[in-house]
Amino acid sequence: MPAKVINVSRVNFLVGEVLNGGFLQFVHNSRWDRNFLAGVRRGLAAIGAKEHLAVFERASRIVDEAYANGGKLDTSKFKATVDQLERKKFSNLKLTWRTGWIVGNNWTWGERWQCAQILSARYIEKWQGVRHLPRPDYEAALDRIAARIPDLAVRRQEAEGARPWEKKVIERLVAQAFLSDISYTSFSTREYNGKKVWCWNFTVGKTPGQGHHQTIFVDGEAIMFKGNTDQVVARRPVPEASPGSDVVSNAPEMEPGTQHPNLLLAITNP
Repeated sequence: MPAKVINVSRVNFLVGEVLNGGFLQFVHNSRWDRNFLAGVRRGLAAIGAKEHLAVFERASRIVDEAYANGGKLDTSKFKATVDQLERKKFSNLKLTWRTGWIVGNNWTWGERWQCAQILSARYIEKWQGVRHLPRPDYEAALDRIAARIPDLAVRRQEAEGARPWEKKVIERLVAQAFLSDISYTSFSTREYNGKKVWCWNFTVGKTPGQGHHQTIFVDGEAIMFKGNTDQVVARRPVPEASPGSDVVSNAPEMEPGTQHPNLLLAITNP
């Protein structure tokens, strides 16, 4: 993607994660990847979100210091510091001056973070060749652009073939349980028959954060649970998960349960 598009993407990711679960959720779901963090910095600077960049930089230093010393991030102290930074940097006066809108006491915490998206929109408006479309026409326009790619069908087939086999099994389990709209989240560990196994976490349904489910692959079976409970939603035989199978697993290579407590092992979508 062009750099300017990546700038907007990174800013939207930051704001979306913060609005969904606070700055700590961004810390976890970004996996604190150096290249990704650099992209967020560039994005905030490019759109002119100086107040948001100031909050980001100070919060980042705290996380970096905790990880550099091999210690565990004090999440309570971290949250209190970020709250203080937000109150200072996202004041009515500063955001009014930055956006040109009248920001008053009725503006919520979330709306103050979303000011960065207002600045993103203005950044996009300066691009050449940008088309403004009504929302109902957006998907169809994207389809028309995609249709111009000569080898689109081949690319889609290759992409599907490269997806983890576990995801394909999970999708069959979800369909078996009459559910839909899978969004993967992260790996965790579950105890099953006296041993620790990797657990694939995902949500189903159209409401973010709702419909949490887990699936494990063990002893020749895929078993889907309702959240982290013991309620089995669906199960099916899976030869790839049989003892002695030579099919490579797409779960993390480390032993389940040995991951660092500050490390979130995200599962990409789709």
